[in-house]
Amino acid sequence: MSFALESLGRFARPAQQILTVLGQGPHIPAALCRELRARCGDDIGPGTLFGTLARLERRGLVEVIPSPAAPRAYRITGLGADTLEAQLASMTSRGRRVQGALTRSAVT
Repeated sequence: MSFALESLGRFARPAQQILTVLGQGPHIPAALCRELRARCGDDIGPGTLFGTLARLERRGLVEVIPSPAAPRAYRITGLGADTLEAQLASMTSRGRRVQGALTRSAVT
């Protein structure tokens, strides 16, 4: 089972990026921002970061690691990992279809 990230509207792209980073392990928000900048070249502002994390948390895709220490860290859930895997598989499939169409049109 997975969740369609497209239903997050403008938060779909940062949601996918955040899930990808959290798929490598838990992160606090500051480290998450640094990793997103390093991997994606995107500077995600605090409003987008925390807005996206809140949406992902409400849908059960990420969770806060219980700890009395601040700042709190986030990790991907099983549903979040399944969603990310389905999203990446869909993108790969679409890429192959486009590549096939381009190859066929180049031959004709």
